[in-house]
Amino acid sequence: MSSENNILWGNIIKTHGVKGAVLVQVFSDDLTDYETLESVFVEIKQKQIPFFLTSFNFATQKRCILSFEDIESVEAAKSIVGADIYIPISEMAEADESRFSYQVLMGFTVVDSIQGELGIISNFFQKTGQDLLMMDYKEAEILIPVTDEVVTSVDITTKQIFTTLPDGLIEIYLNEDVSESDEN
Repeated sequence: MSSENNILWGNIIKTHGVKGAVLVQVFSDDLTDYETLESVFVEIKQKQIPFFLTSFNFATQKRCILSFEDIESVEAAKSIVGADIYIPISEMAEADESRFSYQVLMGFTVVDSIQGELGIISNFFQKTGQDLLMMDYKEAEILIPVTDEVVTSVDITTKQIFTTLPDGLIEIYLNEDVSESDEN
């Protein structure tokens, strides 16, 4: 299976116990949809390597403890701490499908109807009531609200997101103290 058929699912944040288990922060709201996973892909040196699960336990709502077939010691587990975990898109829970659509936009160029080409999408956030895309622009991280008025279209072929950004949105992130500069 090629890596483009996989989606970022979580990140290994630390070892757990003495037998090589790891604690994983998962980018999902419902881990119960994933407790039947048989394998995952762990990114090591920019390659997604398949790891077969021997156990899956819930730690918190967004964290789980995973044990892998070939990881049987704390020392072995330490070697994968910090690694991203991917799962096949086909394994993604129905509830997480909108997250997949945002993930596809990572690396896309933002093209504004007034300001033209701006920056690259580097992250996304799903909050209650408001989804946000993060754009890297002039060494700042700009949060773009995902609404029909702001994100007008997406071109998958050219990897571009077309927007009509609200007046002053970018300036808020670029100026430390907007009110002080307005007074002068």
